[in-house]
Amino acid sequence: MKSMNRNSVLAIAIIIVVVVAGVSYFYYKEGIGTNDVAQVYAPNAKLPFTHPLTRIVSLLPSITVNLYALGAEKDLVGISTYTTYPKNLSVPIVGELDTVNYEELLNVSPQAVITIPSYYPQNVITKILDMGIPVIEVGQDNFTQIEQQILELGNITGTQNNATEIVHWMQTSLTYLHQNATRLSDGKRMSIFYLLSTEGGYWTAGNQTFINDFFNIADLRNIANETGYYTVPGSVILNDSPDIILLDQYVNSSVMKTDPFDQTNAYKNGTYFTIFDDNYFNQPAFRSVYAVQWLIDEVYNTTVSIPSFPIQLADNPAPSSF
Repeated sequence: MKSMNRNSVLAIAIIIVVVVAGVSYFYYKEGIGTNDVAQVYAPNAKLPFTHPLTRIVSLLPSITVNLYALGAEKDLVGISTYTTYPKNLSVPIVGELDTVNYEELLNVSPQAVITIPSYYPQNVITKILDMGIPVIEVGQDNFTQIEQQILELGNITGTQNNATEIVHWMQTSLTYLHQNATRLSDGKRMSIFYLLSTEGGYWTAGNQTFINDFFNIADLRNIANETGYYTVPGSVILNDSPDIILLDQYVNSSVMKTDPFDQTNAYKNGTYFTIFDDNYFNQPAFRSVYAVQWLIDEVYNTTVSIPSFPIQLADNPAPSSF
């Protein structure tokens, strides 16, 4: 193996020092390179920024959805994989499934990255902080947290008026949907089972999951009463015989013709449905209101209208079928 001569080593060392110094200067200049700023800010924490941020990296598709609705698309300098809305967003991909492209993160020079708690491994978050970049966490476990997230994003980006309008639209729509579902159920709360996947068992969503919030608003009882995402034995599905079965977009509906599903009330009554677009159901954002609307329409065989979205967006947020 050839070894570098002393001059080569010295030259490389100088380059490294120059690069690091340049990066440090950028963060110092932007006022975000100090230890009391480059830290993790939990949901609803007081943020140190005195001006709206104009260089943001969104590490989740759902956060990008809300930033776009707020009118802060221009402030995005980095996004994550699987971002599908808005369409044709020409922004570098920084966030990956369980890691971050650190070189790209450095290239886009963000003032902050935004994510949710516990999504990325701690070593990834630590690396981002070591680069002098603050990490802002927002909640999205249920609609209340999504509304709070939108208000927080509005404060971060200086789009508070839009944030207030969006949250008002969400609250008005969800209240109206719940009132209609309660009226339509007429005191007879139907049971429901969500089949998320059949890989390695019957995966579903129980308590303290986003989709369980859908069921509560639609006045439905989830037969999966444990917490989080887990597999359910076929015997539970058979014994509880749910009135409604909701199939994920990527679950083949032919599963309904197999045991134990073919013995359920849902199969016998033809009340099983495939969700129209995973992104509306499993990317918690303002658009998820439309998913609740669809669910109520399907379950109760009706058509429930909600107010038009209050902000004109180039990429229509409503599903194309609506």
